[in-house]
Amino acid sequence: MKRHLIIFLLLNLIGFGYIYFQYHKNNSVPSEIKGDPKNFVSLKNQQFYLKGERFFPIALNFVVSLCTNDTAMWPAVYVSYLPQEKWETDRISSLEELKATMQLIKDMGFNTVRLTHIGEPEVSNVGGGRISFKASKGNNHNYQVYLENEENYERYLKAIDDLMEAVGDAELKAIFTVRMVHELPRTEDHLKRLCLRFRENPTLVAYDFFNEPLYFDSIKHSKSEVYQNTKIWQRIVKTYAPLQLSTIGLACQRELFSWDPNLVNVDFLSMHPYDYEPDQVRNELYWYNKYIKKPWIIGETGIPSNNDSIPYANQSKFARKVFNQLVNCNGQGFSWWQYKDLDWGYYHQNYLGVVNRHGQTLNSKNQWVQGTPKPVTSEIKTFLPLPEKRECFCPENYYNFSSNKEFRIIGKLIDENGNAIGGGGILAWDEWWINHYFTTSRPDGTFQLFSNYSFYHWMVSSTLNEMIRGDINPKNAISVNGIPTIDVGTIQLKKVLLN
Repeated sequence: MKRHLIIFLLLNLIGFGYIYFQYHKNNSVPSEIKGDPKNFVSLKNQQFYLKGERFFPIALNFVVSLCTNDTAMWPAVYVSYLPQEKWETDRISSLEELKATMQLIKDMGFNTVRLTHIGEPEVSNVGGGRISFKASKGNNHNYQVYLENEENYERYLKAIDDLMEAVGDAELKAIFTVRMVHELPRTEDHLKRLCLRFRENPTLVAYDFFNEPLYFDSIKHSKSEVYQNTKIWQRIVKTYAPLQLSTIGLACQRELFSWDPNLVNVDFLSMHPYDYEPDQVRNELYWYNKYIKKPWIIGETGIPSNNDSIPYANQSKFARKVFNQLVNCNGQGFSWWQYKDLDWGYYHQNYLGVVNRHGQTLNSKNQWVQGTPKPVTSEIKTFLPLPEKRECFCPENYYNFSSNKEFRIIGKLIDENGNAIGGGGILAWDEWWINHYFTTSRPDGTFQLFSNYSFYHWMVSSTLNEMIRGDINPKNAISVNGIPTIDVGTIQLKKVLLN
């Protein structure tokens, strides 16, 4: 009995020793980084630099599939980008196709790719649960891969090695999207593993911590929590990969109610404006220029076109219009969503690609790639060198995107000292919290939020200040110049307390 107990204790001691060794092996920080720091993209005076020259990212969002079999994992062109009969199920063919596609992206005038999906884990049991990645195994494209042993982890990291090699071979740079959840510490451990693995790889420009928390953050966070959580993530990058940068994909100006752009601890911001209302993108760029203190880029934008209901020429005009506004409003990079048309169920998502699903294209290395570039790529090729910077334009509908006149709420925002707050955000909903409109406070703090239906719920905030909510009864509206109006009064916003 004693002998069995001794053997049991020895086995447990060996197991603990292995786990301890692996933890410190995977989380220890090397003393130095090999290679020339000038080969990494850096920030100086709120601009990007590479090898001593200014670098302006012209990026394309690219979805990457993770593939697996019983012995390996590898990256592949996203399964939905390809006709099903063209889907490759072996590693060598997948990597060849991926490299050919990256070269086509370079040929189309882009110098950067924002890589999505393959780095964004699915999370479960927040508070101590597992992370997994959706993968393709054969023709099963919903296979779950769990990184719960070193063998699987090494296979996954090798797949990202292959991905970075494909990007680097095309002389592109990469922004790598992950998914950080502070309440799930394994996501933070995973970021450490990535940073350690790729800290000496100049292809990887930045880690994108979270894609559009406005829509995808399932946990409600206060501004101070966002500040503290992103501070931890930023510390990980600066400790384990000090020559690489950090960013976050904020959906739009409306993120300021929780994920305040000026309270997110990143090196630069990646904003995702779209024209959901008339000229919304140029309006938002004007606001970014006035109120965001960090360097920022467009991390996503675009309009759909299948050259039928919307002509291809409209995409080209939109790209030029937005790019000129971006440059004039001190944006430091441009990104289009996304690489290729696909079938996600509705028009807006299906036809945002810069490549359609028809025919084949020969890249500059004489490799055939599925699909044909749209005319918008010819426009994007002209973006560099940068045009002469002009005045940042404020569109006429800046305070009322959709030119509504059927209902409104009015009020004024002030700070703790009684000073007017310009650039604050005002958001209001209908009775069922489905439809909403947004506006910005004027320099004197006053605001008018118009709608084509009655408002019942509202909230206000401004950068660096807390958010306040309220409810109203449209039956109490008073007609002002023929418009039912409710005055919510003067609202004082308090500074966010940062511990």
